[in-house]
Amino acid sequence: MDNDKRYTEIFDTREDGMKCVRFESGKVGVVDERGEVIYQIDKCRHIEFAEHDFVKLKFGVVEILHNPTLKNAPTDDERYLRSVFYVDLRSGQMYGSMPQVLHRKEFELLYIGGFLCTRTRKCYMVERKPDFITVSPNGLYLPLACCNLPDDERLNDVFQWYGVYEVCQLKDDDSKVYWLLREYKDVSVLVMDENGLHIYVWMDWKTGKVTRQELGYMRNEAEQSIMTLMLNDIKRESVNRYIEKKTAEKREKERIREKEMKAMTSVEPIKIGGKWGLRSKGRMVVPPMYRNILTPVGKYCAVESCPGIWGVIAIDGTVEIEPRYEGVVIRPDGTVVLTIYGRKTVVKKLP
Repeated sequence: MDNDKRYTEIFDTREDGMKCVRFESGKVGVVDERGEVIYQIDKCRHIEFAEHDFVKLKFGVVEILHNPTLKNAPTDDERYLRSVFYVDLRSGQMYGSMPQVLHRKEFELLYIGGFLCTRTRKCYMVERKPDFITVSPNGLYLPLACCNLPDDERLNDVFQWYGVYEVCQLKDDDSKVYWLLREYKDVSVLVMDENGLHIYVWMDWKTGKVTRQELGYMRNEAEQSIMTLMLNDIKRESVNRYIEKKTAEKREKERIREKEMKAMTSVEPIKIGGKWGLRSKGRMVVPPMYRNILTPVGKYCAVESCPGIWGVIAIDGTVEIEPRYEGVVIRPDGTVVLTIYGRKTVVKKLP
């Protein structure tokens, strides 16, 4: 291949066409199938591909002693001098031994020497145990502890305003981590980059698509006032999305439940060990837990929890009317007559 003329040596080749090579300059590195340089480093004796999108590098003792990057590389290896190092091709970060690869939903992290490391192009490291790392409920972001705030006077007021103490990695963003400023009702977030740019990020709960909205900066009182107004609007929008999602989930849950109950036929009371439950086609649908259960009327049953204390359940076991009545009569039209103490009756419509 024409691109091979640029190299004096090819150490290793991957199925996707990437190569570990020595360049005419004497440096070694990785190129893609088009010959574009992905990674390179000086004075390395050997390079080859390793698992999990890493490359394995071998150095001599003199090369290690004169290269601070190698001497200070995070490692699980206690030895002072090592000859083998690993580089994450996604971030370019050097490691003194192969890190452990961790998965948290769609996020991938590395753990080595007590540090968690992101695989973003700008690697972020934090001294943290993996057990304490969890993704947001909707999978939008992965929060990480913040060790120290940056020494940037331009952002001091912003950090004080929000009380920042976390950074986060965003779904579908492999560039870097962001300062996590706020989380809203629908688990959308307000984040900030290293330059102070505020970004609102939310995820469509129907499609999983992530949307970003750049809001601007908060460098003075005028920008702070504008930001406050925008964030108030965002708060209302997030509440509306939350309500919309919960309403849709409730409708879907009711639809599924209705479908399942329609499929339940030949439902009958069954007594086991002195308690009554419900059975449908030989399958237990309500465990034996009641003192008495009457034959279903439509999709409802009268149940006795304690002597003389009656209520109503659906045939899937859902309690429709809590047992606290002297008597219950379920009518075919979907109404129920409840007898209260003193023989007073109340008629209610079942769902």
